[in-house]
Amino acid sequence: MLASTGAAFAQSQDDSQEDAVHVLQEVVVTATRRAEKLSEVPISMSVIGAGDIEQTSVRELSELTGTIPNVSISGHNDFRSVITIRGVGSASRNIGFDSRVGVYVDGVYMGQSPAVNQELLDLERVEVLRGPQGMLFGKNTVAGAISLVTKKPTDEFSGKLSASLGNYNSRELQAMVNVPLAENLAAKFSVSKTDRDGYIKNIVTGNDLDSKDVLAYRAQLRYDPTDRFEINFAYDGLKADNKILVGEPLTNMLGTAETTIAPKPREVAFDFDPSEDRDVSGAMLDAQYELESGFTLKSITGYRDTDAFYTNATDYSPVSIIYVEYSDKFEQFTQEFQLISPSNERLTYMAGLYYYKQDADTERNVTLGDSFNETFIAAAVAPSVAPLLGLDPANLSEAQLALIAGIVGFGPEGSVVYNAGTVSTESYAAYLNGSFDISDRWTLGFGGRYSVEDKDVNWLFDGRLSGVFNLGSTNYDPANPSVAPSPLVNSRQDTFFSPAISLSYALSGDANVYAKYSSGYKSGGFNLDFINKDELAANSGLEFDKETVDSYEAGLKSTLLGGRMTLNLAAFLSEYDNYQVNQFVDLGGGRTSIRITNAAKVVTKGIEADFNFQASENFWLQGTLGLLNAEYDSFPGGGTSGGDASGKKLTNAPEVTASLAGTYMREVPALGSMLLARLDVTYTDGQFTTIDNIKSVNLAAGGSVPFGYIEELTQLNGRIGLIRNNENFEVYLWGRNLTDEDTIVDDFRDFFGTLVNHPNIGRTYGVELVAKF
Repeated sequence: MLASTGAAFAQSQDDSQEDAVHVLQEVVVTATRRAEKLSEVPISMSVIGAGDIEQTSVRELSELTGTIPNVSISGHNDFRSVITIRGVGSASRNIGFDSRVGVYVDGVYMGQSPAVNQELLDLERVEVLRGPQGMLFGKNTVAGAISLVTKKPTDEFSGKLSASLGNYNSRELQAMVNVPLAENLAAKFSVSKTDRDGYIKNIVTGNDLDSKDVLAYRAQLRYDPTDRFEINFAYDGLKADNKILVGEPLTNMLGTAETTIAPKPREVAFDFDPSEDRDVSGAMLDAQYELESGFTLKSITGYRDTDAFYTNATDYSPVSIIYVEYSDKFEQFTQEFQLISPSNERLTYMAGLYYYKQDADTERNVTLGDSFNETFIAAAVAPSVAPLLGLDPANLSEAQLALIAGIVGFGPEGSVVYNAGTVSTESYAAYLNGSFDISDRWTLGFGGRYSVEDKDVNWLFDGRLSGVFNLGSTNYDPANPSVAPSPLVNSRQDTFFSPAISLSYALSGDANVYAKYSSGYKSGGFNLDFINKDELAANSGLEFDKETVDSYEAGLKSTLLGGRMTLNLAAFLSEYDNYQVNQFVDLGGGRTSIRITNAAKVVTKGIEADFNFQASENFWLQGTLGLLNAEYDSFPGGGTSGGDASGKKLTNAPEVTASLAGTYMREVPALGSMLLARLDVTYTDGQFTTIDNIKSVNLAAGGSVPFGYIEELTQLNGRIGLIRNNENFEVYLWGRNLTDEDTIVDDFRDFFGTLVNHPNIGRTYGVELVAKF
């Protein structure tokens, strides 16, 4: 599947206009908070229209990965969703660490990782903006923004029903109805339900993992009391209850030897099925009023509520050794006010005020399972401790194993390492974005944002029962063990002014070039994760500093061949200072600390290109290309084991991403229908998954396993169907990964040293029926 990154395609409805048949329709976007032609906006951005979303069977945000140059979206685990733009992104795996990419629905920020992977329900378009975007969207983002724009209610009664059935017992139902309620009042209701069996067999429980069970809905109300005043209200929600695969283990729990428990590919042996439950909901109120002077006043009010619950068999074992349960909750309120100047003036601008308040709570427990002593203690601890007690390591009773566990600092089976806390964030910002037409050809763009962000933390970490894993505890004195750990209380404030300036030149009526400088920052925060005792003592405040970025970009936007082709090019260089790195640090012996540090400097640079070409009345092509070089310019001591990471490539940053799509449409008079056939191919280059840039790991027991590098992937998707001439009925056959590529899409080292990877889903296919009224 390939996104329509330059322009949407439209065939003239008037057959007498022969010269218009092969002309592309200009795309209008609202990323700058006013309707503008995409070809005139000095930003490297991609636009995926409603037609492309429908024609490619894309149903959630993560499925857009590979279709947009230099953009990657993980799709196998929503709790730790990662979006990278130009090689830069982050999984906000703990509540003290913000994302670098903002996802917005109708201008409202969705929040952190658990809320990111939205269903693409009844959308008008998706706009993807690359580079810092603090002057355009309320929440400051340093890498880019993804804006989902919904279809608003209209004054005509209409509806849509669709059903899709496929392999893996896939079922998807969607419904939409638009109802005029009064002369100036309309409502719309949309809902989708997606179910799919998993494709990884858990041979212990007999269930399939990586299943889908997702319900998404949206209710909208639009009220136009006058020609100048418009109010839009929306309430949306998403409920997901999935059996997930965090990873298929390559090694045993401590990462010392290859696993032999479930040796077949796409099979695991866990004592329970890991799960992920998400409950995401929110409301939005957008009110705008056009003054007689032509200025527009706009208010966007948003409320979001996210609950996420996650479980995993962290021992990756058929018996209960150690398991985790995570619960994260986010409650968020945003308010934005905008003053938008009249369009079609030499000087246009938008001034805005933004307020953001989020209360985030986390509770993350690690529990010793009922087989902890007879497995882990017996195999990893008793051989060295039992002889010191005059005991035979090969012949120990349950009581003796429990004694040894207690001697090395573990609690009894069923005991918990407790990690819970709250982070409150309050942010204020004022921003300005505008342009001035110096002449008919030259346009100067300008902008600036001043932000103040306060964070308060209250965190309790009790690692006293973590034994040889040596986890820390907050405000705890080992010399006074009768006094339990108490919460760490801390606060911090970040302030930053981020300017932006651009200069555009119209080479002709069909071609524009631009050069742009923009800046941004990502606030500092607190590392509320599982931290080693020594590291916690060395950084008792748990703080990490803010990061900043200076971004330089130059581009071309053009329309060629009399309107039959668009070509957009952009080259960029971004320099990050104090880049925040969230990583699992291997301390040896199965010991890990989850560290957030500031790298001295990261540099990303590259090129992005996209084209759209209407080759004939019936056939058109779309293509994208992204070239990327993203590396740590300076990061001494940043390696997994403390080595120098300077010069290393960033993780999840493929050097090449490309896509190509061809669409063919033709009348079939005998059927009273239009034939539509579409074929998409995407290519993603190989990429590293660890800061050490390795491709394999040597194991202590001998041998090695492939780890740390994801091989390149080429994927083919297709769709063919008939659309009735009155457009009230459609039927399609669709397929994704048609060549059934079998590969790995992610790997990582889990907390106790287990090396795991995540295979992709195989070929999927099905049939879809659509009825409109």
